[in-house]
Amino acid sequence: MKTLLSAIALAVMLVGCGQTEEAAEPAAPAAPAEVSAPTNDVIVDYVWNTAAPDMTDEQLADIIARWNARIDAGGYDMSANVLKPQFETDDYDLIWVLLWPSSEAREAGWADWNANQVDDWNAELDGALSYKAENVFSFKPVGGWDSNLASVPVGGTFLPNFSFCKINEGFDDAAFDTFRAEYDAWLAEGSEADYGYYIMEPQFEQDDADVVWLDLFADEAAMQAGTDSWTGSDLEAKWNAMLACENYAFVATAIRR
Repeated sequence: MKTLLSAIALAVMLVGCGQTEEAAEPAAPAAPAEVSAPTNDVIVDYVWNTAAPDMTDEQLADIIARWNARIDAGGYDMSANVLKPQFETDDYDLIWVLLWPSSEAREAGWADWNANQVDDWNAELDGALSYKAENVFSFKPVGGWDSNLASVPVGGTFLPNFSFCKINEGFDDAAFDTFRAEYDAWLAEGSEADYGYYIMEPQFEQDDADVVWLDLFADEAAMQAGTDSWTGSDLEAKWNAMLACENYAFVATAIRR
């Protein structure tokens, strides 16, 4: 199983993005490139947040509870996770991930939030947590391997790993599609209930990656098992020959379902 834990080992999500999409006036996402057909209309927003230096886990839990109360009151159709980076970065302290069932739900939610909630919410937080509209990055899953991780309950954790990759000279999209077919066949031979992956298509201009690959692991044991089976395999050799990647590891907590 591919884990790609070299370098700093994913989060939507995200470092090194190109142009950004503004959350203040959300627009309809750009048309997906012709890769594999998406299985649904899910849109995922990754919102970079800066936290107060002295914020505790208890204070963050309180903020999450108050945020959920606002989302309930607004009737927004979404689920959400919080990602904490397992690497050093000055870009953010955590990423608030919003999973919308459709672009229409996303647009309606952001429009209502910006018109009726954001000013009061920022005043209530008083600098404890903040984000900028230009640091909201939207992606669409356009294929992958489903697992039981979608059912992680509120408060549960899992491990996302993001790979931002350029296709090496001598390879193309067709070679990548062939690799994916072989990889899926390899996964089908095993029991991968604690693992899944998605190809994440940016809904903004991004010039520094041809492929954004998101691995999802249930826990450290699942990640280690994946590392053991992937390392030294023919698929690992094909991946390394085809792609040059920067990799980012997070711990995710489900905060809304």
